[in-house]
Amino acid sequence: MKKFLALLLILSLFALFFPAGVLAQTTSLELDPANGTFNRGCSFSLNIQLKTGGAATEGVDAIIIYDSSRLTANSITKGTIFPDYPINNIDSATGRIAISAIASVGSPFTGSGVFAGINFTVPNSAATGTTQISFDFNPQKKDETRDSNVSGVVGGVVVDMLDSVLNGSFVIGTGVCGAQPVASAAPTQAGTSPGSGFVVMPNTGGQGAGYVSTPSAYNPPTTYVPLKSLPEGGTKELTLTLAIIGSVLTILGILGLALL
Repeated sequence: MKKFLALLLILSLFALFFPAGVLAQTTSLELDPANGTFNRGCSFSLNIQLKTGGAATEGVDAIIIYDSSRLTANSITKGTIFPDYPINNIDSATGRIAISAIASVGSPFTGSGVFAGINFTVPNSAATGTTQISFDFNPQKKDETRDSNVSGVVGGVVVDMLDSVLNGSFVIGTGVCGAQPVASAAPTQAGTSPGSGFVVMPNTGGQGAGYVSTPSAYNPPTTYVPLKSLPEGGTKELTLTLAIIGSVLTILGILGLALL
């Protein structure tokens, strides 16, 4: 009996210092491919991969920043992991792309898959050398509603679950178009899948459609309410705290039994 109680005590201590939230994978948005050479006069596409790390996600806001003097964003394609994409905007003046998607009520997405795709062309006049395509994302500001985020519900509260992003670093070259890297066709896993393939979403935003030149002044159109609109609270830190309290209570109960 004492060995059994000792084993329970060890397991409880493990749960105390390594709760489920700590061991879980992170939620990320990643560009695919994330590097390579794209040549003048050629077109290419990048996929945005969503990896939820086991979390149930209700929606995504992806804000992409690129150098519009070296790349031309032509169109956006939506993936199959969410049924509704209310925002797809290309602002060529500021080099910003906004894509938002929402899950069906009661059907959050869990798993990994292609969230969306972006189709680019390299102008013949583009300067050669390295250029960046990156997510507008600050992991230190979870209450920020104007950057990229992945929304989910924890304890009845909408929170931002996005932990990390994978940006892209590319080289503008002068070679032939056929030698360029191609995005992988990663299948959707373990989530809702309203259809197959991609549906072309034309650029409906245009210059100045809800955006200004500085990231801090980004203002979504008034017809859209950002999914992550609540103040920081009910976050992963709260879940971690509750897990620790539960573990402490469990240990106290085991010790009480051992003393009987």
